[in-house]
Amino acid sequence: MTVNQVGRPSKAKERIPEILEATFAVVVREGLAGVTFSKVAEVAGMQRTLVLHYFGSRDELIGAFIDHVVGAMGTAVVHHRDDLPLPQRVVAAYAPGAYRTRDDMVVWAELVALSARDPAVRERLRELWTGRWLPDLEAVLADHYPAVPAEDISAAAYALVCLFEAHWALDIQGVVDERRQRHVEHSAKVILDGLVARGGSDSDHQR
Repeated sequence: MTVNQVGRPSKAKERIPEILEATFAVVVREGLAGVTFSKVAEVAGMQRTLVLHYFGSRDELIGAFIDHVVGAMGTAVVHHRDDLPLPQRVVAAYAPGAYRTRDDMVVWAELVALSARDPAVRERLRELWTGRWLPDLEAVLADHYPAVPAEDISAAAYALVCLFEAHWALDIQGVVDERRQRHVEHSAKVILDGLVARGGSDSDHQR
């Protein structure tokens, strides 16, 4: 990112989030292929040169968008309804409201599709999964099932994530109905039951 000139007060803390949120809006409307400095600047209500001031290239803008906006979106899903007991919290991840908005789902689908063709995007998503989201979920499960072996915790976290990704991809395609919603919630509970069987106590399961 470009740094402001010495002596000039920086507005980066204000401008950068505005630019990234404008990028989100463009992706929702036109897909990642439609992201240009001009379109982002128009949505953000600023000059194109100002966007260029903070992000020197389109690749830099897209990278920051994935790291910050999408990264925060995924973390919010992992911690969705963390006021609930763990079994209810896990089930909530498969229910309406797990994503902030349907636009979030659209943006995620765009990124997954692009990662199949763009190695840089694929690497950023891989880093988010392996460096942030999966470890975060594993830590949540390990905290609730401390007697369960680490490898079983890791396997359960990965299974829950695979179920989550498949469920919401099918939801976007219009496949999910009330019956299938019950199916996915039951499947998530089965994964948690497996942790109880591997060393978690019933009291852990109800926390």
